[in-house]
Amino acid sequence: MLERNTKFFPQQLQELISSSFLYVNEDVYGNDRLFFENAGGSLRLKSAVDAQTQLSSLPDCPERTHDIAMDIRKVIEKGTEDIRLILNAKDGSIATSLTASKLMFEIITTIAMDKSSGNIVTTDIEHPSSYDACQFSAEQYKHELRVAKADPKSGSIPLENILKLIDEETVLVSVILTSNITGAMHDIKGYADAIRLKNPDTIIVVDAVQGAPHGPIDVDKWKIDALNIAPYKMFGNRGVGYAYLSNRIASLPHHRLLATDDDNWNIGSPTPAQFASFSKVIDYICEIGSYFNSSDDRRTLISEGMNRIHLQEQAILNRLINGSNERPGIKDISNVTVHFEEANGIRQDLILALTFDNISCEEAVQLYGEQNILVYARESSSHYSKRILDAVNLDAIVRVSPIHCHTSTDVDKFLEITQKISEITR
Repeated sequence: MLERNTKFFPQQLQELISSSFLYVNEDVYGNDRLFFENAGGSLRLKSAVDAQTQLSSLPDCPERTHDIAMDIRKVIEKGTEDIRLILNAKDGSIATSLTASKLMFEIITTIAMDKSSGNIVTTDIEHPSSYDACQFSAEQYKHELRVAKADPKSGSIPLENILKLIDEETVLVSVILTSNITGAMHDIKGYADAIRLKNPDTIIVVDAVQGAPHGPIDVDKWKIDALNIAPYKMFGNRGVGYAYLSNRIASLPHHRLLATDDDNWNIGSPTPAQFASFSKVIDYICEIGSYFNSSDDRRTLISEGMNRIHLQEQAILNRLINGSNERPGIKDISNVTVHFEEANGIRQDLILALTFDNISCEEAVQLYGEQNILVYARESSSHYSKRILDAVNLDAIVRVSPIHCHTSTDVDKFLEITQKISEITR
């Protein structure tokens, strides 16, 4: 198995990164806080928030021809190009909506509606937006729903569990890039290659909302048909989702204004501020990339930046698990179990699923909060969590999800508090 990176960002770069975010070490009330709940919506870039505020203040419509309107149109065009660049979408269409979940429903329903019979393949650990869209579409358009089982040890979906469900009648396959509960990362290119060998005509749909902030995406290399992302998960703002649609599905019959192009999925006026904000996210990723690469090509810098973010997060994960000379890691703390990470190795996102022998997950989250660390309990009582937790034979977990702007000092503080929580007796 490949070794996980253990080297953190250089101090100069780390300071630049930490200063780029809002509320890294304190909350909106000025209280000290570590925000280790980025799988629920990440810390925000100052530049992304500022850009959205500035563009939101303008009353001008981009569909007009005066100077400010034309400038706003350029912002939208640049933002759309930046979406293409981070996805490496060299063809197809880019769709926007209020949420990435809404886009997933639109995409899967449109694909299912185009076929009169067949089957839809999804997995045990899909986000409800994709799983429920598959179930709804299967029922609505008379397709058989087939669900690939998870490996409880890794919290991932073994490729063979998907392939055995695919046949010549498979309309689409929905597979998540990264689970926001287990942290398992799937090799989408490898999965897509194998799926196409089994059935070249099946449509491949990927939920990348959790995975996008943590590593490179390349829809051109992966040769998939649809993929969604959400800026609020990747250092931007809530209120918009983006999706890539390949040429072969972009022009399928779908909701659109009939006077627009067949491959247009955007209905009504765009929100310029969202595009301006997302371009600032891309600027930031490029800034990280330029620290290591002197290229002036924006896609090259994006790829470099995302790779470096991934490496930094693997270093954070390594310190969380194995600790350091200053403090033992979670694997050496009694009464705490780390799920999935050992089985996944470098295929583990910066998400830790923990359970405690001495207290419940709900109690642990409360105790972390009392020590100014925000984490989250994923419990089977939640419709967002139950199916996925059932698939990996767990009732609840404490989900710990830092991001790359966090430091070794932050990790050590978390480990210190975890040690204290593990020693509590009831």
